[in-house]
Amino acid sequence: MSSRVVSRVAALGSLTAAGQFVIVGSLPAYSRIFDPGPYGQYVVFVGAYTVISVVAGLRYDSAIVLPRNDAVAGTLSVLVMLIAGVVSIAIAAATVVTSWTEVLSRWLTFDAAFGYGLAVATLIGALQRCLVAWCVRSGRFLTMGMAQFVFCVVTVAAQFWFARFIGQLAALVWGYVAALAAQTLCLSPAGARARLLASTLSGVSRAVKVVARKYRRFPTFMVGYALASSARDRLIQIVLGFSSGAAVVGRFGLAYRVIYAPNSLIYSAVSPIFYGIASRGAPVAVGRFAAALVETVFVLLLVPYVAFTFEAPSLTDAVLSEKWHGTGPYLQALAGPALLLAATCWLDRAFDSFRRQNVAFSLEASFTIASVAVVGVLARYLDSITVAWAFGGLAMVYYWIYFLATFKACGFDLADFRRACTTALATAAVALALGWATHRLPGLEWRVPAYALLMGVVLGAWIGLRGGRATLRMLMQSRVAGAPG
Repeated sequence: MSSRVVSRVAALGSLTAAGQFVIVGSLPAYSRIFDPGPYGQYVVFVGAYTVISVVAGLRYDSAIVLPRNDAVAGTLSVLVMLIAGVVSIAIAAATVVTSWTEVLSRWLTFDAAFGYGLAVATLIGALQRCLVAWCVRSGRFLTMGMAQFVFCVVTVAAQFWFARFIGQLAALVWGYVAALAAQTLCLSPAGARARLLASTLSGVSRAVKVVARKYRRFPTFMVGYALASSARDRLIQIVLGFSSGAAVVGRFGLAYRVIYAPNSLIYSAVSPIFYGIASRGAPVAVGRFAAALVETVFVLLLVPYVAFTFEAPSLTDAVLSEKWHGTGPYLQALAGPALLLAATCWLDRAFDSFRRQNVAFSLEASFTIASVAVVGVLARYLDSITVAWAFGGLAMVYYWIYFLATFKACGFDLADFRRACTTALATAAVALALGWATHRLPGLEWRVPAYALLMGVVLGAWIGLRGGRATLRMLMQSRVAGAPG
């Protein structure tokens, strides 16, 4: 059974958007309950979890979508959980040792909540990723959307509730772990077939070795790719922390969370659907679909990002508590790369589908080395906001190169790439010029309707002059295989 892409994206996207609305809408309350310092430590925790999640599975969870045979996918799930169990036990043991051994704690220290929370999150997160892959295999996109919404709601509710009884960092960590567990429970129906397969497999040990060898490209290249991506953001935060303190990391982390919220939404809504299409489609058709989707997302998000860039300092000072003032300039610095990444973030699945993971790894590793080196050098001489702007400019160049490299490596038609880039440049020039003029208007009551008018102008020009109507029609008529739900 097949369904149009737009219906799947709408169902998954609307639920994910609702969850992101809960997260962003709760930030004023966060700014009053939590201080920038503990929040900065929580940002480090989430970063550590992201990095360790790559090791706790060696990216074999990404391969679960690809096999046509469910038994092979089930064996991959077993392999992921075995690896995650070993990593989780190692983290818990390290936490116990550093907590109980005074000598070792002089060189290596773990906050108890940080260490134990990381161990539990690692194991739960591995199961969650496996279940997401099984949702993609069976087309359960609505289940994924509901699980993502539950994760966002429980994160906010649990962290606020825990803050009444325990320290700020512990409340943030265990609230995140509780939300991850709730999300996994929502996804559990998708794993019924995987559990059945795992329980009936004969010679599990041999089967695990076979699939580990067959899909070795994932740990060989995609582990490095994911580690480079995760480590880059965390290293930049660490560099800022060394030069300016934990409070700066907290403000930078909060700005990152806000400005990249659409990125998370779009990746959660589009990535599994695009992966399903790319893993079964021909390069020319997949490339045409990818270029059209990049172009559409960029045009739809352009004016909101432009408006937010101009208005960020005044908005954050008005919404957040006084101790968080100064967050706005970081939002401005990150807005450009966040827009480009929101339009292209899901393209990493093309490398998985067309077995070009080596290209993805080379790109991400190169950018990580370059960006950390630039930030590390500039942080010694410049203030943290200027460093954030430098990182943002470098990131914009990289995301364009990534877009181009995807088309070249996967055999997509470069004419589709050129069209998307030309449209993006034309609409961006118009939106920035008119957005600057709009920002000069006196009073927010004049600027808000002016930005809305600007968005209508940009969308109208795209539909009427740049063939946006045909692009939207093509996307709406596209289909993706899978069972409903």
